[in-house]
Amino acid sequence: MRCTAQEKDKLKAQAEAAGVTISALLRATLGLVKPTRRRAAPKVDPRLVAELSRIGTNLNQIARAVNTATSAGEARQLNGLQIITELTAIDRQLGALLALHQSEEPGDAD
Repeated sequence: MRCTAQEKDKLKAQAEAAGVTISALLRATLGLVKPTRRRAAPKVDPRLVAELSRIGTNLNQIARAVNTATSAGEARQLNGLQIITELTAIDRQLGALLALHQSEEPGDAD
């Protein structure tokens, strides 16, 4: 669809006010879809995201090692006690992060 720069600016403004993309606004205007509002992404402490990412990486490494050993028929060589110990440590880390996150006031994050 062709339009002038002024028309495009007006479309952008209308889309931003509605919380949708220009494409979604045009589809809704043409009656092709019902417009929906996007919810704003919640503000999250970057330190929390980094810590969760680190824990997720550890969990992924454990899963990969178990899956690789199982696929190769070497599941008996896995140290089940070590795996349970690592998973328990991850569970504790997640519990501590949750407790810390729940105890902080919304305005405490930097």
